[in-house]
Amino acid sequence: MATFDYAEMQAVADELITEFGQQGTVTRITSSGPSYDPTQTTTEYPCRLVIMEIDISKVDGTLIEATDKMGYVSVVGLPIALTTADKITIDGKPHAMKIVKPLSPAGTTVVYEIIIAA
Repeated sequence: MATFDYAEMQAVADELITEFGQQGTVTRITSSGPSYDPTQTTTEYPCRLVIMEIDISKVDGTLIEATDKMGYVSVVGLPIALTTADKITIDGKPHAMKIVKPLSPAGTTVVYEIIIAA
């Protein structure tokens, strides 16, 4: 029986996001040093993403609001795993990521599904 190639699905997702999406930047702030006087370092990672209106069925009125946006971020070329502590910049405007969900069948992350504050 043939096995499914999830790496190929990564490439297909990246191709679609590249064709129909846009460039963005993931910003991660890390702290080092003593807790009473930490040094914060900001690192920016370019990414490819597609952003769209949120599916109304996802709106719960508390964490997810009707003004939020959802999207997909390509993992190809992205050296970090996204977290909700990261910020994502789209068209020069930073957004908080409320939800970051890696789509990882069989342990291979194909794409990240995100919900951002608008």
